[in-house]
Amino acid sequence: MLKVLLLSFCLVICVSCLNRTETRTTQKTKSAKKELFVLSAPKNGATFKSGDVLTLNIKNMTDSIKMDSCVLNIDGKYRKTFDSLQQEFPLSSVKMGIRRMSLVIYSLGKTVETIQFALKIIPASAPQLYKYKVVREYPHDDKAYTQGLFYSEGFLFEGTGQEKHSSLRKVELETGRVLIRHLLPDKYFGEGICLHRNQIYQLTWKNREGFIYSYPDCVQTGKFDYNSEGWGITGDGENLWMSDGTSNLYKLNPGNMNIIDQLEVYSNKGAETNLNELEYINGEIWANVYAENYIVRINPETGEITGKINLNGILKREYIKPDTDVLNGIAYDAAKNRIFVTGKNWAKLFEIEIMNDE
Repeated sequence: MLKVLLLSFCLVICVSCLNRTETRTTQKTKSAKKELFVLSAPKNGATFKSGDVLTLNIKNMTDSIKMDSCVLNIDGKYRKTFDSLQQEFPLSSVKMGIRRMSLVIYSLGKTVETIQFALKIIPASAPQLYKYKVVREYPHDDKAYTQGLFYSEGFLFEGTGQEKHSSLRKVELETGRVLIRHLLPDKYFGEGICLHRNQIYQLTWKNREGFIYSYPDCVQTGKFDYNSEGWGITGDGENLWMSDGTSNLYKLNPGNMNIIDQLEVYSNKGAETNLNELEYINGEIWANVYAENYIVRINPETGEITGKINLNGILKREYIKPDTDVLNGIAYDAAKNRIFVTGKNWAKLFEIEIMNDE
């Protein structure tokens, strides 16, 4: 009799548990949102080239709701409104890299569905290849661990690195003589420099601090902070651009150094990492790539690498010493259209002419 009672009790408990499980499952099913519209093409995560035309195919999953319009957003910014379930959108002006997209679908003036997806955009073609011709050589301090460089009004300004040796310098181009040398405190490893509206900006590597100086006397007037490593910096006349050793470039507001925009830099082979010293030249951003003997030319609107300058062999063997390091440093004389390059602990600075590599 006792066994019968125990068996009956267990059956009651099991039935109760099943009923509760069924109730929870039913509630979950009822609460799941039914998709009214789905994106049948392209597939989430697909790769496209910058010259492609993106075809969007939206499928209506119900006959009770009709789409009035659909808004395409890319990286949270409005790009286009259309009123059909299939639409084409050219990718020629879209930034390189992973782009986060959304389709907001409206019916009777109300949002009825938001479809989110991501696409990877890469350049449609390989970058143009360039070679160089040395126009002139200039002396350069072979103890200067060059991290940043710019030219202005007849003089070079140079930022050097290494803890206890970092500096900002004003240099006489013809002789390489250092006219002004501002030393950074020992804890800082100096990085890129640039000139913007009579102020010189200098980054440091891992301290996440930068310095502002008056131009041309290199007297420190301020400091600023940022949330990454500091590698290279340049200005386009309106805003500043910074690299951090990744494949990213950051557009900065010079007033508060906040990030306005971000670029992912790509060639047709993929992301270009180790972007280092920067220079803005005729609407392009030129960048040294750390530990490589080439410079990339970048479209600042999309992040596409449009050109690649091969500088192999520019420093002759007779100038290479045990502490001679990698190519780094680009400066541009806009008045005379001259380009200068050098490297870390190089004994020479070169004025070069860029030619197509045919």
